[in-house]
Amino acid sequence: MVEKAAQAKMSCVVIALIALIASAAFFGCAPQERDLSETGENASAVKGEDAQDNSTQGVAFTWTAESDCAMCHDKEASSQQDSACTASQHADLTCATCHADEAGLVAAHEGAEMGSDKAASALVTTSVDDAVCQSCHDQAELATKTAECTVLTDSEGTVVNPHQLPENEDHAATECISCHKMHSTTAVDKTATRYCKSCHHTDVYSCYTCHA
Repeated sequence: MVEKAAQAKMSCVVIALIALIASAAFFGCAPQERDLSETGENASAVKGEDAQDNSTQGVAFTWTAESDCAMCHDKEASSQQDSACTASQHADLTCATCHADEAGLVAAHEGAEMGSDKAASALVTTSVDDAVCQSCHDQAELATKTAECTVLTDSEGTVVNPHQLPENEDHAATECISCHKMHSTTAVDKTATRYCKSCHHTDVYSCYTCHA
């Protein structure tokens, strides 16, 4: 009887130890109040960052001469630091110096929203008037500088001065920006040749050789 009582007592001790270990494991793995609090703080911080990132999304934009164009036109803005772009030679100028058509710019940005698919992505509906370029670059001086330029040479060897085109109705529509793509890395000799070939399809500059 004494032996059985001892065995029973030992069994109770073992069961108690197992229960104690199980309880310790359970409470040790349970989330602590501090951890929950920290998680909540982190979640709030993340939400705050997201709120800041999205704070401008869907906000209506109205263009003014003081607007920061780089907010949407980052490609054009970065071209002022890209030596491959002509814009880099005008890095000291503001966007509005060349893009001076304020009424046109206001109209071009109607309905624009920041941070949405309505945000501007490229300069496609505005232009730069020749008078803006010629306020710094004298046309006669440019023609003298490029008098020996052979960039515009057709397949028959005819050479045309890019700044002194033959006067006709079609050439009257040619603008500075027809050849000089300020924010593009494409060299001006390529853009100029491409522009000429948009009319002179057979790479012959003499008129009426195709349509007599």
